[in-house]
Amino acid sequence: MDLGLSPEQLRLGLISYIFIAASLCLRAYAQAWLADRLGDRTPAMAGRLTLNPLPHVDLLGTVVLPLICIFYLQPRLEHIWFFLAWAKPVPINPASFAQPRKHYLYCLLAQTAISLLIMLIVSLVGAGAYRLDSNTAMLVMGVISINACLVVLDLFPLPPLPGALILVNRGWLKEETYLAVGRWGGLILLLAFQVDAVRAFFALLRAIVAIPFVLLFNSLAG
Repeated sequence: MDLGLSPEQLRLGLISYIFIAASLCLRAYAQAWLADRLGDRTPAMAGRLTLNPLPHVDLLGTVVLPLICIFYLQPRLEHIWFFLAWAKPVPINPASFAQPRKHYLYCLLAQTAISLLIMLIVSLVGAGAYRLDSNTAMLVMGVISINACLVVLDLFPLPPLPGALILVNRGWLKEETYLAVGRWGGLILLLAFQVDAVRAFFALLRAIVAIPFVLLFNSLAG
């Protein structure tokens, strides 16, 4: 089947997908790790306290939707403006925590923190590698853009995204509503991003998150 893609577009798209999937799995591991550290063995018992990506993969959120976004929008690796993706939700039992409400919120935000850490590390390491190979810049910008998108998506208060879980945790959204809307959340976002104003607002938020790391890379890379 001819997708209308050149070999270069296919190569960049697959690299983008690998970066997205790797970031999602690291984010899920971060949630499981923090929950375990705070006293909840549920993620470990469910096999989620691992860097093996397979237990973290959600067929729709980690495979289908990212690939649709990548090859439908055909982004350049260094300028990924939007994609929709998530890993399989990490099972967490807040009752196991010393401070259930606060510690559960920390676990939800662990994936946001790991995305920020990924951008920081990539900016620092990439700046050094850039001196050896200028093509490194494209990879660095790709990873920063991907994780900036994930951070922004974390804040969207729409199930099944983490922002909605925070609302559930705070008691501002019923769990039944979260589960019901979550079945259609991916489709709602895909449709919303067909609206120019939504795309522009998302791009603005993504840029706000990414700019500090881009500036750091540029200053160190010279």
